[in-house]
Amino acid sequence: MQYRKLWLASAGIGALLATPGAQAQSAESGADPAYHGAEIVVTASKREERLRDVPTTITAITSDAIETLGIRDFRDYATLTPGLSQRDFGAPGTGTVILRGLNTGPQQTTNTSAFYIDDAPYSSNGFLSVGSLVTPSPDLVDVERIEVLKGPQGTLYGASNLGGLVRIITKKADTSTFAGMAQVEGETLAHGDEGWAARAAVNLPVITDKLAVRVSGFYRKTAGFTDNVTTGENNVNSSTIKGGRIALRATPTERLTIDVTGFYQDIENDGSSGQDNVTGTTRPLYGKYKFGSVEGTGGSEIKYRSVGGTVSYETDAGAIVAVANYVKTQSAISSDYTDIYGSYLSLIGIVPPGTQTIGALGPNMKKFSAELRFVSERIGAFEFVAGGFYTNEKSRYPFTITARNAAGTPLPAPFDILFRSTSFANYEEYAAFGNLTFYLTDRLDVTGGIRYAKNDQNSSGPGGILFYAPTPASSTSFSDDATTYLATIRYRPTDNVSLYARAASGYRPGGPQTSTLLPPTAQKVIRADTVWNYEAGIKATALDGALSANLAVYHIDWKDIQLNTLFGGVTLQGNAGSAKVDGFELELQARPSRNFVFGANVGHTHARISKIDPVAAASLGAKSGDELPLTPSWTVAAFADQKIPFSDSVKGSIGATIRLHSDMPSSYPGYALNPNIKIPSITTVDLRAGLEMSPVSLQLRVENLFDKLGYTSLATNALYVGQPVPTNATVTRPRAFILSATANF
Repeated sequence: MQYRKLWLASAGIGALLATPGAQAQSAESGADPAYHGAEIVVTASKREERLRDVPTTITAITSDAIETLGIRDFRDYATLTPGLSQRDFGAPGTGTVILRGLNTGPQQTTNTSAFYIDDAPYSSNGFLSVGSLVTPSPDLVDVERIEVLKGPQGTLYGASNLGGLVRIITKKADTSTFAGMAQVEGETLAHGDEGWAARAAVNLPVITDKLAVRVSGFYRKTAGFTDNVTTGENNVNSSTIKGGRIALRATPTERLTIDVTGFYQDIENDGSSGQDNVTGTTRPLYGKYKFGSVEGTGGSEIKYRSVGGTVSYETDAGAIVAVANYVKTQSAISSDYTDIYGSYLSLIGIVPPGTQTIGALGPNMKKFSAELRFVSERIGAFEFVAGGFYTNEKSRYPFTITARNAAGTPLPAPFDILFRSTSFANYEEYAAFGNLTFYLTDRLDVTGGIRYAKNDQNSSGPGGILFYAPTPASSTSFSDDATTYLATIRYRPTDNVSLYARAASGYRPGGPQTSTLLPPTAQKVIRADTVWNYEAGIKATALDGALSANLAVYHIDWKDIQLNTLFGGVTLQGNAGSAKVDGFELELQARPSRNFVFGANVGHTHARISKIDPVAAASLGAKSGDELPLTPSWTVAAFADQKIPFSDSVKGSIGATIRLHSDMPSSYPGYALNPNIKIPSITTVDLRAGLEMSPVSLQLRVENLFDKLGYTSLATNALYVGQPVPTNATVTRPRAFILSATANF
């Protein structure tokens, strides 16, 4: 797949699949941990709480589930999580995170959902950051759990999480116990080649109960399965993913805890999981998993570097927590624009016929963030979280289109560079926040929250070269502020039932219009767009945890939507409309016996435009009532696992997962530059079998058992109406056999 499109639980899945040895006995019920589900504790509200007590919708996926299901990348857990999807660019580390349908389509450049690793924000907030082109994809080798928070989390997490956020919670160093693991894995794909992986982690107490270090590392070579018919290369979309993490924990006193972490990861994608289709259809043009692209395009490189620290001091009244993180992300993505720009530019005489045009782009970010908060214990009828936050984000976005002849040789200067620009943007934010809970009784409480944030932005660029001539650079500045709110009411009639209602707001920062070719009527300043999410839910367990159900229904109002539209070839932005989203999310689990568990997650999302500016409507081909792109109306994931105890020391297991998503629109119905195509529904089946002989375990997985061809995105990207270019499809992986061996010590 080429990157042409870039420019243009609450019982928890982990509880369903946790192994008996990993489950904790319920202190309240005295239940047998091998029979009942594990109690999952999350930190989504910046305090430790049982998942079923948090008055918001959260899907939690534990480390046990990550290993049992073989979750390795974003799409692996997105298909298990109601309300979570992606504008998929076909390679790890690229794409746009979409939660509860809040996505404006191919021209979206900034995030509507946030991504965190622990307390470190990995997604950008700046209006000019172009951060929506990348989806953070950290390796999950040494992860405690994944938390997916649904709906805006504005009071505790700030900007740019209109639909919610994803948090990867890593394992911390343990000062009391030496432990470790090592794993090797091999895979082979239908229509593709072979891949392998090695992972390891070790926890070492340096001074017992005082100081520990935890180190993990990973190397993965994923199997490719798409073929480039132009160059004759096969299986070009393989990836190499490598990196490591170190975590230190010091506990000088019982009240003081200090955590320091460092993380790095490199993702080298040789290509992407693409297929060329007959224009405007879902029919393969050259055959399944085949596309045409000139040599040296379609790959990408993504790099993550971060260091952070958390200091927590427990007082009698609560915890004082100080957090600081520095995150650096880099990306470089190449694309073949020959059948778009090359054909058009040769037609008007700018380049010779047969000229190849190659694009290179990639958002880069350096981000420092710090937070100081106080998390109180319950003081009489009250408890609260309050603090301050600061971030300084520097973004750079280079974009170049180069020209070379049919043999791949660059055209002579100055004709080798058709376009080159680099824009720079700074985003600085100060915020104060607080959530206060008042217990009317021990079973009935209300929470109110507020956050005030002020941001300052400035940018320079994107001056450069356009068709051999210099283009002027511009410099702009912008300041804005925003206030977000939270209100919840929670009622727990019994220890096993929690009902709640929640209203929360969120915002995505606005910014300055940077184009130097503004029509007189264009917006000069873009306002922040905002959402209000109204939600009601119930979380319940029965039979001492053997049955559980979590249901949430919600309505979202999205106003002042920031839409990127094209006017005469110039990208402009504006607050151009409103949207509404209605939906529900249901998670069920049943553990009818000690060794059998079954679960199902169901999500329904109806996201549509409710109002749109006439100019934007004409440019995007959208109207009131049109669905927002790339979110299926229905998603279903069902899974079952059976343990088979052969003896006290040998245990087997078998399991299966079924995943379904309904059809969805690829774009807006009348969008001339990227005409809408209905992306078909798909259902896939995974099987697994395991053998545990402590401390060694083996597992064989078959993913996509029936070798179904599925699409996650479709884009025609015609430069003008009638341009004869193929429809580019991002495809799902074909059938895969994976064998892994893990040793725990």
